[in-house]
Amino acid sequence: MEALQAQYGDRANLELLVGGLRPGNTERFDPHRRDYILGHWHAVHERTAQPFNFDFDMPQDFTYDTEPASRAVVVVRTLNPQKSLHYFKEIQRTFYVENQDVTKERVLTKLALAQGIDKDTFQKNFHDKDIKQKVWDEFGRCRELGVSGFPSLLGMDGETPTSLTHGYLPIEALVPKVDAWLGM
Repeated sequence: MEALQAQYGDRANLELLVGGLRPGNTERFDPHRRDYILGHWHAVHERTAQPFNFDFDMPQDFTYDTEPASRAVVVVRTLNPQKSLHYFKEIQRTFYVENQDVTKERVLTKLALAQGIDKDTFQKNFHDKDIKQKVWDEFGRCRELGVSGFPSLLGMDGETPTSLTHGYLPIEALVPKVDAWLGM
């Protein structure tokens, strides 16, 4: 996204939407589920070189619910939009590399503090019912736009979405698609 912003930021408005990979999930992270998820992580790593810590070892009570992290991104975006992408990336690094439980408010708050976000303001917004609804509305918007996998890049002409990619593409493969959409 940073490469797209650098290349197209003067010609296109880029917006990070949270799609809610597993929002509201309540299933425990048993060994079978762990192996299934790690298989996906290995595939992502092979394709993207994104770093992962494959010694992923969450406690027995861990549930892979992406709503809290998504809500935290929306809080940071609401408080300081310029920090939201970096905050999002820090959540991913903290979870995938450091194996910290980003469903926990204390972890998300610590990451917000590192972005210069006031602790009390972050926590107040994190628990705000309007923010909670905004997050679920954003999940719904992504579904309405046809997003069913991540990452996805859509070009919007008014309210009409054009799928530029569904899933990861390296920037050199993505640029011709964006150029074509922009009519370059």
